[in-house]
Amino acid sequence: MQRRAFLLGTSTALLLADTRQELVELFGSLATALSDGNASVFLRVIDPSLPDYARFAANLKALMSQNDLSSAIEINTQEGDDNAQTVELDWLLEIKGPTQTIRRQAVVKCKVERRKKQWKVVSIEPADFFYPPPAK
Repeated sequence: MQRRAFLLGTSTALLLADTRQELVELFGSLATALSDGNASVFLRVIDPSLPDYARFAANLKALMSQNDLSSAIEINTQEGDDNAQTVELDWLLEIKGPTQTIRRQAVVKCKVERRKKQWKVVSIEPADFFYPPPAK
């Protein structure tokens, strides 16, 4: 009985380690997409059922088309299972526009769900972190 419990605990730990690595890759691809100005890659992992998706997508595309971006992400916390996770990220975004450079840093909270073996972001807050800076 103890052996079975140990094996179950070991397999659970391995699944969580795999899930963490998948999330590192997922959010790494988002940071890279921002830095590369590739909105389609970024939006590919955002679920279209995200609240106010059209506005989010339009603002993200405007941010990318009007500025040079560099982005870095660190996972602060992660909770959930192999199918759904709540992740808290420390996200740094540098926005280089034609007349100014803005450095944004915030804790971004995301909910992700596994859909057809792929993780999808179903919630991202604050969404306006990814909006273009107001015109001066």
